[in-house]
Amino acid sequence: MSWLDLVLVTVVAAVTALGAHRRLAGLFVGVGGVLLLRPLLVLAQANPFLALLAALLAGLGLSLLGRRLFQQNRGALVLTRALGGLGGLALGLALMLSLVTSLPIQRNPANPSELFYPPRNLPAPIASAVLDSRLVVLGRDILFYPLLAKQGEAQVGPERLMNGLHRLLVVGEPWNEPL
Repeated sequence: MSWLDLVLVTVVAAVTALGAHRRLAGLFVGVGGVLLLRPLLVLAQANPFLALLAALLAGLGLSLLGRRLFQQNRGALVLTRALGGLGGLALGLALMLSLVTSLPIQRNPANPSELFYPPRNLPAPIASAVLDSRLVVLGRDILFYPLLAKQGEAQVGPERLMNGLHRLLVVGEPWNEPL
């Protein structure tokens, strides 16, 4: 476990708390954000700047629409906060998992079929945190799930969950793309 794991868990906790604070609007934004994640990742493959603009506009639109649809009322405060927290948790986990599966893939120059994830050529302070991160290991298993399952080396989580996370978070076969 490294400081990077603590930062990533803090991000999840902060987004969860924000969702709980926004109550039903937080549920709406959280679930909407998770549903938009895959299309935005596909768009990012073609044009990262357009995907960033689309993500900002979609986030703004979801938040304004959620605010208008779910006016803050006092009814069932505990239930609406819990539902908002669930939406925030879903979005926070999606953000964390998309971060740990998006590091660059490094190839061994002597043997191009040998891949390193996380890459070994990161700056020193970051490299030690990334290499010691359990969440980055989870991201590696999600990213390379089809390859690891084929080799019988998939070690984390049930097959359906890992396959679903791979299909949600990974566009194409990044290990086959030229670097």
